[in-house]
Amino acid sequence: MNNFENKVLNFIRDNEMVKAGDKVIVGFSGGADSTALITVLFTLKEILRIELIAAHVNHGIREEAGEDADFTRRFCEERGIRYHLLEEDVPQIAEDNRLSEEEAGRIVRYDFFSQLVKSEGAAKIAIAHHQNDVAETFLHNIFRGSGLRGGGSIRPVRDNVIRPLLCVTRDEIEEYLKEKEISFCTDATNLENIHTRNKLRNKVIPYVEKEINSSAVEHIYRATKDFAMAEDYIRDQAFKVFEEVSEKDNNGIRIDLKKLANKPEIIKKYVVLRCFEILTPNRKDITARHVDAVMSLISSKEGTSRVDLPYNLTAIRSYEKMFLAENKDCNESEKEDDQLVIKKLEIGQKFKLNIPRFGVATIDIMSYNGETSIPRDTYTKWFDCDRIQEVIFRHRKPDDYICIEQNGAAKKKKLSKFMTDEKIPVSERDDLWILADGNHCLWVPGYRISCSYKISDNTKKILAVAIDNGGN
Repeated sequence: MNNFENKVLNFIRDNEMVKAGDKVIVGFSGGADSTALITVLFTLKEILRIELIAAHVNHGIREEAGEDADFTRRFCEERGIRYHLLEEDVPQIAEDNRLSEEEAGRIVRYDFFSQLVKSEGAAKIAIAHHQNDVAETFLHNIFRGSGLRGGGSIRPVRDNVIRPLLCVTRDEIEEYLKEKEISFCTDATNLENIHTRNKLRNKVIPYVEKEINSSAVEHIYRATKDFAMAEDYIRDQAFKVFEEVSEKDNNGIRIDLKKLANKPEIIKKYVVLRCFEILTPNRKDITARHVDAVMSLISSKEGTSRVDLPYNLTAIRSYEKMFLAENKDCNESEKEDDQLVIKKLEIGQKFKLNIPRFGVATIDIMSYNGETSIPRDTYTKWFDCDRIQEVIFRHRKPDDYICIEQNGAAKKKKLSKFMTDEKIPVSERDDLWILADGNHCLWVPGYRISCSYKISDNTKKILAVAIDNGGN
């Protein structure tokens, strides 16, 4: 066993990448990196007591891709390694799904590997990333505006994916293959400085190694390990805070900003990131700029403000609450369908209405003799039925108003102004149910009734409404 193999063996053991009896799917493109990976794992397989299964994907991008497949097949046949080949038209897949060829290729590869894990009963997927890949990814993430998470770059183990070569550089890999006298395939597209990664690989990092520090790649790798450990710790602490300050439902996530206020800035950022993780299919288009936009919203002194985000998300700050959710535009015709009308208001009638996402309303029309005490429960209210034409449980409309008693007289107030004064979050206003008579709001459950419908000495008939389960 040479120094390279010993280094990789210790790295595998230190990170507990495999255990005896594991079947390992090895991503084998035929390039220098994957050839070194399958070679070193083949050399160590008896020591580690693992079984190797090679997986090669022909992406249909390069004319010489067929030659790569032939090379990888022969390599495995010579060593008795079981071999699987997948041929896909990645350019067409990329076009159909509006992806870059790089991203489409990655999806195809990992889907193939995952299928083999199931069909072969394999435990792990080995990928040939090395320290230069870590350095490239780190720089790429930082230049794109990533934060601490992007600084953590590529991990040695994530779920069932292992990366045994993260302990070595590209130069060490090429020296290892030269020493073992093993050939490999060369992808000419890696030499084209079209994509950002190629520019980092072929221009930026060689310049830094030559002009600044020859060990720059190793130093970046060590720094990313510290980033990763710091990120893991902060993430764990922030998720605990998230559970304390958030409420999740089918509509989105509500954050109690009062509870969040005294937390460190970095914890607040990770609480925001947790919201994105829950609400988005992935975080590919979420950058530090979007996190900063939500952070500005959190620190805003305005009563209500909002910011639009990727994936059709919206963050709305309303006083001491912030709401993050998909931006759903509801038109007025849709709101009309969400109303529950009671037209006949005769003594002795009784109704039960199931109010979606709110509760069950029990409604009684009763005679009143002035002797029965009026209930004071938040979700049980009596109204002077003699003044009511018909009642509707519905969502708010632009011309709605409520009457508030001021200096002994009833004063009309726009319902929107009332909601602002009551500090009802903007994100919740359209979803609130109100009890209305035309545009006159009799009751905003949980808040106030209109003074125009209060029981008086002249009341003969009352409308009694009770919301079961406290309006929940």
